[in-house]
Amino acid sequence: MTKVEKEAYYRHLDNIVILRDNINTERAEGRAEGRAEGRAEGEKLKQTEIARNMKNMGMDVGTIAAITGMTEEEINKI
Repeated sequence: MTKVEKEAYYRHLDNIVILRDNINTERAEGRAEGRAEGRAEGEKLKQTEIARNMKNMGMDVGTIAAITGMTEEEINKI
């Protein structure tokens, strides 16, 4: 291999390493984002379940809204 070919080859190897690092970083960020979205969805489901139970117990919609942080409209849709 000539000196120019070797330099091109090593640049290519460096680019592959950088590309793999970028891919791994993006995957990790994607997993973290997915976990955060899953937690938020789970919290919303739990909040809705609590509001439903409170509504079934005959609690006032305004009180449920104040406790859960949900809007009265959201509670009425349950």
